[in-house]
Amino acid sequence: MTALSGPILFNNSTGNDATSSGCGPSSAVNVMIQTSAGSNTATASWTGTISQGDLMYIPDSSFTGRRFNVIASVGSGSLTFDDNWDDSSFGTSGYVGGKRATFDNADSRRIFEDDNAGDWTIETETDQSLTSTITLKGNSVATSLNTVEGSEYTKTITQTANAPIFTSTGYPSGYWHFRNLKLQNTNATKTNAHGYAQTGSTTYTPTFTRCVFGDATNTLKYGFTRTGGWASFNINKCHLTNCETAIYSLGGSGEESFLIDSVIENSSSGGILWAQAGNLYMVNSVIANNSGIGLNRSSYLTYIKGCFFISNSSHGVLSNADLIIDSIFDSNGGYGISGTPKTVIGNAFRNNTSGDMSSGSDRDPIALTADPFVDAANGDFNLNATAGGGATLRSTNYTLGG
Repeated sequence: MTALSGPILFNNSTGNDATSSGCGPSSAVNVMIQTSAGSNTATASWTGTISQGDLMYIPDSSFTGRRFNVIASVGSGSLTFDDNWDDSSFGTSGYVGGKRATFDNADSRRIFEDDNAGDWTIETETDQSLTSTITLKGNSVATSLNTVEGSEYTKTITQTANAPIFTSTGYPSGYWHFRNLKLQNTNATKTNAHGYAQTGSTTYTPTFTRCVFGDATNTLKYGFTRTGGWASFNINKCHLTNCETAIYSLGGSGEESFLIDSVIENSSSGGILWAQAGNLYMVNSVIANNSGIGLNRSSYLTYIKGCFFISNSSHGVLSNADLIIDSIFDSNGGYGISGTPKTVIGNAFRNNTSGDMSSGSDRDPIALTADPFVDAANGDFNLNATAGGGATLRSTNYTLGG
């Protein structure tokens, strides 16, 4: 597959869904093109500069198949593309470059649904609004959905329907990577208002980096959920807030899943319910102020290191986890740890209503006598300097939040 010459750019203020491909020269170049169904070559004429790796868009309404195609080579009066065209034309307008406008446009959605795409980056320079779910299909190699790098440039994707923002289908061999996006839903009904729903027989792990799922006003039912098939996730430096349940699955097959350097808080029905086969790794993450259990993980392999389980209305953790180390269990409404975990070492406990653990014991526990956090109720989980609280953790070289 030909590498794209740059990201597929979207801008709902300056872009154009009718006359832009999103990747190529900064101003769209009009190309008169003649295609043949089943062929990846076409005769063409244009004024301006187009190059290998630019993206062609043909808006002709008579095209029932592919409308986007990557330019593999530029000849004299001809173009060769990565993929065959599905339709024939005897001269129609195509466009290369510029910026597309909206994710919600029917043709723009073909970019997300292209199951032959290579390593594509879709980048939105503005917030986006949706009226239905975007379906992601499999790709031959890694595919990314990115905004401008840096959390200060986070762009918001708002779903206005009672529907997921993104869902996946098919048997992809590649991956989708979401960066610097906020996913939210403004519909009054939330029964299907998920941020990302894995459905069907998907066999890959989507990755989320520096993403936000929901807020106090524009809530989600589930931030990430499996609704069928094989599922797993990789969530890194994300904030999942005010969901019904932040991460949810009632069971099925799965690969390894990771929650790293992330915060899950203010869920109305538990932080994580992940009854999914496959290992779950949780590292340096905060599960706090959720109604219900912080982590409900049944009997599958679970590894927890350096996490905070704080002020959940039920147990901090309900799991027969394989390993729980260097974590804090403070002010949970049930046990800090409920279940029969195999190895529990070096965890700190304070003020859990039912006790530190429902069975067994920590091999090297840290007993806290004071609140260790600066202001956990308002989301500041940095360690304070209070004797018996944060100072005790600092003296044991406990570094998360320090």
